[in-house]
Amino acid sequence: MVIRLENNEWKKRKVRRVSYRAVLREGVTEEQAESAFLLCREAFVRAKESYVLLTASLYRYGKFLFLYAEGAGEEPLPEKLCTALADLLQNWPGPVEEPRCGRMWVRMQPYYYHAVPDTAEDWMKDRNPSLRRGRIALLLPDKWESYMAHHFALMREGLIEGDRYHLISLHENLLFSYFEEPKTLTNLQRKEAGHSAALEEWLLTDPESHFMRFAPGQGPGPEENFVFLPCAAGV
Repeated sequence: MVIRLENNEWKKRKVRRVSYRAVLREGVTEEQAESAFLLCREAFVRAKESYVLLTASLYRYGKFLFLYAEGAGEEPLPEKLCTALADLLQNWPGPVEEPRCGRMWVRMQPYYYHAVPDTAEDWMKDRNPSLRRGRIALLLPDKWESYMAHHFALMREGLIEGDRYHLISLHENLLFSYFEEPKTLTNLQRKEAGHSAALEEWLLTDPESHFMRFAPGQGPGPEENFVFLPCAAGV
C-alpha cells in the first residue's frame, strides 16, 4: 500500500518508532493464529490508508511475537493495530507504577540506530524496500553492561554506517532488530564514514562472547548470533 505524498498534513508529522513483544497462549492453534494475523494485516492497511501508520511488521518465533511499527504524528499501539490477537495472548504483569494494570504487549526499549527521523515526508522519501527483516538475539547476563556501553559509544560517535531504518530494541536479555533491504546506508553524523575508534574498541571485546546460544534446533547456525524471523503480517 503506497502512501499518497500529496497529503500535506501527513508530510509534516513527526515519526514515532516502536517495538513490542507478546506471547501466544498455550493451546492456540495454527489456524487461530493465521486467521488473527490476516486480520492484523487488514488493520495495518486501514491505519496506513488513514495516514496514522507508515509501516508495520509482525514477526513470529514460535509462540513469541514481535511488532515493529512507525506512526505518523502519534505512537502506534499494538492494542489498536492487533486487536484480533487480544484473545490469543498471554497476560504480562503490569508495570510497577500501575501494578493492577495487566498488559499483553510489552514495549521494548530502543537503544541502537543509524538515523533519527524528523518529518514523515523526509523519512519516507525514496523508501522502497523489497524486504523488511526482523531478527532476535540473546545477551549473556554478565555481558549486558559491556554490550550496551559499547553500542552507546558507537552511537555517540555516530560514524558507523548502517541501514537508515535499522532499529535494535531490548527487553530483558532479548534483542530485537528491524531493518530493510536493500539497505539505505547512512550514519548519525550524516557524513562520510571515517575511522571509528568506538568500533575498534568494540571489536577488541570479542563481540561473539556477548551472546547466549539458543537451544539446539531453535536458533541460527553455530557461528551466528541472530535468528531471522518469518513475517506474519506487514505493510
